[in-house]
Amino acid sequence: MKIGQIVEIPRNSPIYNIEKPSFQSKEEELFWKISQRNYSLFDGFIVGEHSGIEKFEIGQRKGLNISGKEFPVYVIGIDERENIIFVGQGKNHPGLFTDVFCFEEQNISWLEKPFLINEIEVNVTSIYLKEEVNARFYQFGKIYFLEFAKQIPFMMKNYTLRLSYENKEVILLNK
Repeated sequence: MKIGQIVEIPRNSPIYNIEKPSFQSKEEELFWKISQRNYSLFDGFIVGEHSGIEKFEIGQRKGLNISGKEFPVYVIGIDERENIIFVGQGKNHPGLFTDVFCFEEQNISWLEKPFLINEIEVNVTSIYLKEEVNARFYQFGKIYFLEFAKQIPFMMKNYTLRLSYENKEVILLNK
């Protein structure tokens, strides 16, 4: 058990309003979108301590022991290397939503692996989702991206996702 810091990122933080640069490729754009979730201690302010990073996951509200805030506080990011939990106030905090997930090969269970993906249109379902969501699934070497047509709750990454395309299925697992 290692004591770490809890840092609050304000909903109006400039990090949520960074202008999107122009990109040379789709891969570059997707990596940029993922990097926008890399918070640092200097993006917010310290609001408490935690007694173990392994007790927390994105979207969690309970167990943070932070009170006196206008809205409930949710985990929006975890930096295991620096032992920091990042939180934001309110269920509509921009840190709780994303339109891109990144996966490595070991997080994918192919029911029937296509020869080459590059880019395919998929429908995504999960026990967490109320409805099917449209997305694009990209492969760049051993890295895969799932880009959604709309903002979705970031905590969906904690759940198994089923992708269907051309009467086939892919399962993305959070390991």
